[in-house]
Amino acid sequence: MCDRAGTAPRRVLILYRHYRPDSPPYATMLAMLAERLAGEGHAINVWTEQPSYKSNDAALNLPGGSNEGGVRVERMARLPLYGRLGAMRLLDKVLFPLRLVLKALLRCLAGERYDVVWTATIPPIAQGLAGRMVARIFGARFVYHCQDLYPEIAVHVGLWRGGGLLHSLSRRVERATRSKADPLVTLSPDMARTATALTKPRSLVVLNNFALEELGDPAEFPERGFSLDASLKLTFAGNLGRFQGLELVAEGVAQVDQQRCPVQLQFIGEGTALPALRERARSVPAIGFEPHRPFAEARPLIAAAHVGLVALEPGIIDFAFPSKTMTYLSLGLPILALVERDSSLAAMLAERRLGWTISRREPEAVADILPRVRSEVLAGGYTRDRIIAEASDLFAFDRAAQVWGRDILR
Repeated sequence: MCDRAGTAPRRVLILYRHYRPDSPPYATMLAMLAERLAGEGHAINVWTEQPSYKSNDAALNLPGGSNEGGVRVERMARLPLYGRLGAMRLLDKVLFPLRLVLKALLRCLAGERYDVVWTATIPPIAQGLAGRMVARIFGARFVYHCQDLYPEIAVHVGLWRGGGLLHSLSRRVERATRSKADPLVTLSPDMARTATALTKPRSLVVLNNFALEELGDPAEFPERGFSLDASLKLTFAGNLGRFQGLELVAEGVAQVDQQRCPVQLQFIGEGTALPALRERARSVPAIGFEPHRPFAEARPLIAAAHVGLVALEPGIIDFAFPSKTMTYLSLGLPILALVERDSSLAAMLAERRLGWTISRREPEAVADILPRVRSEVLAGGYTRDRIIAEASDLFAFDRAAQVWGRDILR
């Protein structure tokens, strides 16, 4: 294997299938961090693929190699017939980690060197393994950015079957990958606690994601008016999934006495839970729906609400952190969270006065807390300006970039 260089500034190789202008949020996060770190003197290389996240992304054909904001970006070609055959799209995704390893072997033989290899967790198991192998090929330090903890979260929500051969093998591979990470980066103390209980990484950094530039300037939206006879407007924006307890929330809103506590709940998005939610809302005029739409169009709808809703099934918070948290807060909305009371999310909402937590998983618990939420919003303690200021402190890009440069790349 190649010898690891120990010089500074660092020569960093980032491995991820999606990179701006591809449209998933992490692709933009990577680009922002990479360009900032390059501006600080690090030599940043990115191995990625031609845009492919959505059909309009796949219509783009960018140069195979380019310099973007001081970052050297190398884009692998999509497989032939990618846009025509679903099987080729799946194969393309599956083969990407293997293509990274093969490319690393060739580049290593050609004399290429890196100090740090950095990757994230999608596709699950395979991407982390590829990152670990590429780091070993180059004799580099391995940075593993865990956006979710797989396979644990997939088994927990029933997407993967626990106890089988696939689960046993993937668990062994992923835990070995985490143990080689230096550091393992998780988004929350809950995730860090879960990861370290299962394996011992060489080092660990807890650092949440940062708010993306695409949020724009929330100050352009006027302060929400709220009077004694106005309805409290709740919004849930995102995937309407089976593992979030959204039906429970809808049932709780249905039980509220609208004369004493007028409430409206708006769902923005699509997902497997949508049919059941629509069925429950047939007799509840207070519950409405908006289809999935680009964030630029959804943003004013979210910002017009008084409270953002986060709902997770029990235990999910140990394996992932809900990204909509920073979206709501960055747009100036306090949060009503259906989550464990001993979680770091609940602690953050309480300590910074950013919202409320429901830990009892009963519709009655939702109905019981809504009068209090409405009263406290009406009292004026949850102004947009204050919440945006708190969000800027919690999810600031400058702070995240500083941690990456100082503590992670080191």
